[in-house]
Amino acid sequence: MNKEMLVSVIIPTLGRETLYPLVEKLLEQKTKFNYEIVIVPQVKLKENLLRNKRIKIFYEPLGKGFAYYRNIGIKKSGGEIISFIDDDEMPIGNKWLNNLVKPILENNEKVVTSGYKIKLGEEYLTDSISLLGFPGGGAIGFRNMWGVNSEDYTEHICTGNMSIKKEVISKLGGFDISLKFGNEDVDLGDRLIFNNIKIKYIEEATVYHAPRRGFINFAKWNFLRGRSAAEYLSKRRGKNKIYHRFNSSLIIINKNYKSILILGILFMMFFQYVFQLLGYINQRITNNE
Repeated sequence: MNKEMLVSVIIPTLGRETLYPLVEKLLEQKTKFNYEIVIVPQVKLKENLLRNKRIKIFYEPLGKGFAYYRNIGIKKSGGEIISFIDDDEMPIGNKWLNNLVKPILENNEKVVTSGYKIKLGEEYLTDSISLLGFPGGGAIGFRNMWGVNSEDYTEHICTGNMSIKKEVISKLGGFDISLKFGNEDVDLGDRLIFNNIKIKYIEEATVYHAPRRGFINFAKWNFLRGRSAAEYLSKRRGKNKIYHRFNSSLIIINKNYKSILILGILFMMFFQYVFQLLGYINQRITNNE
C-alpha cells in the first residue's frame, strides 16, 4: 500500500453524542496509508473534544438532506479515496478503515461497501425492529438481505459504510441532492451498475450500528422512508424496488418464523409499511401542490 495515499473519512452528523467515541475510534485505526477525518455537522459541536490535526470540520445549515452533506464532505476532502461512516456507527476493531480501502489499493476496485452488525439482546420491541433488515441488512445481515455473488460483488451500497475513488464519485456527479429524505444509496447503486462499475462487498469491514429504539422513533423513521421512496420513484419510474421489498419480507419471516420474536417482527413489519405508505402519500401530495 502507498503510505503517501490520502484517504478522507467523511462523517455527516447532527451532533449526536455517539459522534465523539466514533472519532476516537477512527483516530485509533491502524492503516498503511494516511487519512483525514472530515466532519460535516449541522449543529454546533463540542470542538474541544475534536482537537486533532487529522480532523476538519465544516458547518452547514440544517435540512439539506444527507446527499447534500455527503457532497460537501467530498468537496472539502483532500483524499484520492473517499470513505463514509455515520455517527451512529462504530468500527469493529482498529482495522476497519484498512479493510474498507484495501480492495481499492491492492485490487484496483473502484467501490467497496460493507454492512452493519446490530446486537440483539435488547428489549423485545427493539430486537424486533433490528430484525427487519434495516439499515444495511440489520440483524439479518447484508448477505441475506441484499445478496452477494460468488466473487463478493453486490448491487447494493451502504452509504454509511463504503469507500469509493474520488474520481469515480466526481464523474457520477456526486450524490443526488434532490433526494432530501433518503434513498441516495439506492440511487448511487443504480448509477454505478448502469455505468458498469462493480460494487465490491468486504465482510471484514462490517461496523456496529446502534439499534433503533422506541415505537415513535420507528414511526418517524419509516414515514421519512416513505417520503424518500416517493422522491426516488417520481424521478426514476420503472425502477421500482417493490419486488425487493416483498422478497426481503419473505427472507425475514423465513429466518425468524421459529423465533420467539416472530410476533413482534410481524407487528412491526405491518406498521413499517403503514408508516411508509403514509409518508409516500404525504410526499406525493406535497409534490403536487
